[in-house]
Amino acid sequence: MALSSSTETIFMQLEPSLLAVACIASATRGLNVSTKLAVGYDLCRLTMHDLNKIDFVVKIIEEIVAREIADKQCQQQQQQQQQAAQQHQQQLAVAAGSSCKEQYQQAPQKLSSATASSNGGGPPQQQQPETPTDVQYIYF
Repeated sequence: MALSSSTETIFMQLEPSLLAVACIASATRGLNVSTKLAVGYDLCRLTMHDLNKIDFVVKIIEEIVAREIADKQCQQQQQQQQQAAQQHQQQLAVAAGSSCKEQYQQAPQKLSSATASSNGGGPPQQQQPETPTDVQYIYF
């Protein structure tokens, strides 16, 4: 977790037991334990820390955790968007390559069907095959 300098100074000024109690209390809140109030009172009684101090530190801890979760979610969304963009580019490249290949393979068939229909039994005419204009890959 990345802490700001003000948060670090606050944590350095706390008693270790207060920080530990606040972490435990924050964890019980995050777990939505039905006995979290009883746990909080037990922690206060065992460590002899004021409930208000514990709540103050718990709020700081929960803010840090919420900020870290939000940062992680943003990073994951950015990664997903990058992956989606890469997949889209790959699909376009594959689609462009296959369409050119298909057009190349279909050109002799189109030529033979066009010459047969246009000749009508007359002399053979010279026609150019339909060649794709955006050839990127040539397959032999």
